[in-house]
Amino acid sequence: MILGVNQTGRIALNKNFGKIVAGFAGVGITLLSLQGAAAGENEKKSENDFVGSSIRSHGHPIANLAGAPSAGTSQNQNSYVNNDDANAELEWQKWNKENSKAALVAVGSTSTSPILYHSTGALHVYSGAVQIIPVWVGTWDATRKANWNRVLGNLVTSLNSGSINSVGHVLNTNLGYFPSNAPTLSWPSAASSTIPATGTLKSGIYQVSDANVATYISTALKNNVVIPGVKPLYVYLGANNTRLSSGFGTAYCGWHSIGTLTVNTTKYVNTPYIAIQDFQSNYLSACAKQSTLSPNGDAQLDAMTSVLIHEIDEALTDPDLRTWYDAAGAENADKCAWTFGPTFTNTYGGLANVTLGGLQYLIQRNWLANNLVTDIDGKACLTKLP
Repeated sequence: MILGVNQTGRIALNKNFGKIVAGFAGVGITLLSLQGAAAGENEKKSENDFVGSSIRSHGHPIANLAGAPSAGTSQNQNSYVNNDDANAELEWQKWNKENSKAALVAVGSTSTSPILYHSTGALHVYSGAVQIIPVWVGTWDATRKANWNRVLGNLVTSLNSGSINSVGHVLNTNLGYFPSNAPTLSWPSAASSTIPATGTLKSGIYQVSDANVATYISTALKNNVVIPGVKPLYVYLGANNTRLSSGFGTAYCGWHSIGTLTVNTTKYVNTPYIAIQDFQSNYLSACAKQSTLSPNGDAQLDAMTSVLIHEIDEALTDPDLRTWYDAAGAENADKCAWTFGPTFTNTYGGLANVTLGGLQYLIQRNWLANNLVTDIDGKACLTKLP
């Protein structure tokens, strides 16, 4: 199915919010196909719709994770956990931390804690042209949102080369998972309008359940705030007056899942999406490597650059949550979380490890599909391929 969409400054009428909102701009693709998401049977719907699944990935672990799992707790050793189960997520993170250490073997040897391929996933990997589509939710300052969009977009496209099969692309550590048709990634040059946060308030913060994330994406689609893309990968971006209520800052810093996208009357199953967010300063010790002197002068933004890359690593290589993970259920980026490799002093006097388009970042490493150890820590992790 081909959608004819003008990607150069498309303007759409947002009927529900009663104002004109800007659609996607600058992606450079005019005819959009949803061939990447598996097309299923038609259903009677007249509007764009997005419905999340009942499972999501085990999230990006928090930095200050402490304690052992509760006695007798049963841990799910798949790459996924049931939605909105904050306790199960925390128990798995504790259990995984205790049981996933790789033995120290020589560099170039095969890791004793390998990532494994499982053929049970429907998609296996998310290859080809992937349009990453941010969905901004909550109370975002316009200037700050524009800066987040610029910094994250520069990172994802790595100097606008798009294809991860290019020198210097920060996501090229995933190439071993793609025997062919490595992903080419795009990100909009201008941020779309914001979806207002609604629902339960706790200490003045809107609580966003896992199910709510998919609902916000659906709201953005139905109101043409964002539009269906080429092999879409949606990214929920919550403002700091929201909180992902199934464990943000207490168990995880972000996660990914799959949903079903309906465009007019055609349904596309296994469409991946990611959830990350801005956050209050009380979560800095959980989700930020450095709370001051961060590479772009915004600790929350700089923390989320690494979390976003972590989740994109996993959404590309394990989009259906059933393909690439280790014996403990950890996906490739999980296996390298909070490890950064060689660093240098950034502009503000803190740490960074990559420079892209004149911007500096501190990005976690990612596990290589060949399981060959890269460092004395026994892990097969690199920030990017040389």
